[in-house]
Amino acid sequence: MVDIANVVQGFPGVRPLPGIEDAWTWPLSTMFTYGLALTSDGAHAVQMNMRGAGDEQLLTDVLSFARDRSTEVLAAVPFAVLDDFQPRSSDYRFDTVAAVLPTVYNLHPKTPELGKVTYMVFPAWRCEFSGRETEIEAKARLTKFLGAADLHRLPAPFLKMRFDNPKTGGGSIGTELGLARTDLLFTELRELEQAEGAWIEFQNFQNKVCRAYWQDGLRLAIDGGEGRPIEQNDLQTFAYRFLFEGVDDES
Repeated sequence: MVDIANVVQGFPGVRPLPGIEDAWTWPLSTMFTYGLALTSDGAHAVQMNMRGAGDEQLLTDVLSFARDRSTEVLAAVPFAVLDDFQPRSSDYRFDTVAAVLPTVYNLHPKTPELGKVTYMVFPAWRCEFSGRETEIEAKARLTKFLGAADLHRLPAPFLKMRFDNPKTGGGSIGTELGLARTDLLFTELRELEQAEGAWIEFQNFQNKVCRAYWQDGLRLAIDGGEGRPIEQNDLQTFAYRFLFEGVDDES
């Protein structure tokens, strides 16, 4: 078993992280600041990366929260979503801490024995994770959508979609829903206007799927329900709430 503490304390510039036992922080030039804490079993670690100097208080909050729920962290498949997170600083609105399998994101490729037992953790929002991501999807979310090291980022809700629009000629390839950015969805929703036969299916973090389409007018069907007429402004408002907040069974 790797001696995590011994390995980490050999990193250049490393020092103990105040306010939390068995935890350390160290810089990578001026580009990043890292923080790592041992889990309660002593055999694993949780690590958070921050751009620039970062925020030591938030770093302590995230690592403490993740360590307190290390059983869930170690059960990540491939994400563990630790909700009810409340940063001490009012500068942040995060409500969740996410953890990532080492096989999805290896934090220490030059130190393989450490990389295998270190779980990346970062502050996030619940709407960013479905709980059903494959490892390929999780890696794509991390590298292309989330910007996990940016403490001032905006939420990037989980979204999968597919669409076809005969009027514009736009559409997705294949029959499966694919990961997408929210701006694409809102743009394509606007393109539905007066586009007979055009449709969009989109899935949120609750794994609910909606279908918006033009059939003698704009219509919306929620999670397999019957389509109902809807105005464009109302559709845009609904889609925003659907992605960022989710919907209940009464919607």
